Amino acid sequence: MESRPWDNGTRIVHAALVVTVLAELSTGLIVSQGTRPHWLFIHSVLGIATTLVIIMDWMWTWARRDLPILFPWNRAGMRVVAHEAFGVFQGKLPGSGDRTGLSSFMHGIGLLAVSGMAATGLLMYMEIPGGYGLFLHSSAYALFTTLATTHLWLSYVVWAYLIGHIMFAALQQVLGNNVLRHLYLGHR
Repeated sequence: MESRPWDNGTRIVHAALVVTVLAELSTGLIVSQGTRPHWLFIHSVLGIATTLVIIMDWMWTWARRDLPILFPWNRAGMRVVAHEAFGVFQGKLPGSGDRTGLSSFMHGIGLLAVSGMAATGLLMYMEIPGGYGLFLHSSAYALFTTLATTHLWLSYVVWAYLIGHIMFAALQQVLGNNVLRHLYLGHR
């Protein structure tokens, strides 16, 4: 299937997601060591910024009517995704860009994963026991632990997604499918 480049607005939102999610994942590695409390504050502030970018991405996706491209969960869409997934095992990489297919489907999965991280992170921020949480009550520790565990597992999914995303883009580029041209502002 022919791929069309993304529009400039989508490129800007994508770049903002890359920067904020990478910053969050990086500071999350530091926070997970538990040795530098000021990094938790930095991670929290970046998390709020990342959440705003994710909300902006959802609104942009909805406004462009791209939800069926990112989430082709109907028979015809899943047929295209399955066909392209089987093609990968035969050495045929799927197209990229503004189209229904495996790459857009995976972008949708990535958006769901970072949205889950943002939601659990925001809830943790509001629920920090004995700290500055908005909702302090006796079950705060149990809820906080559940949220933190979910947040951690979603971070593994996002790391795997990010690494896979970069590897497939690099492979596409090496094989002559100039997918990086889709990232440049002003490219048509």
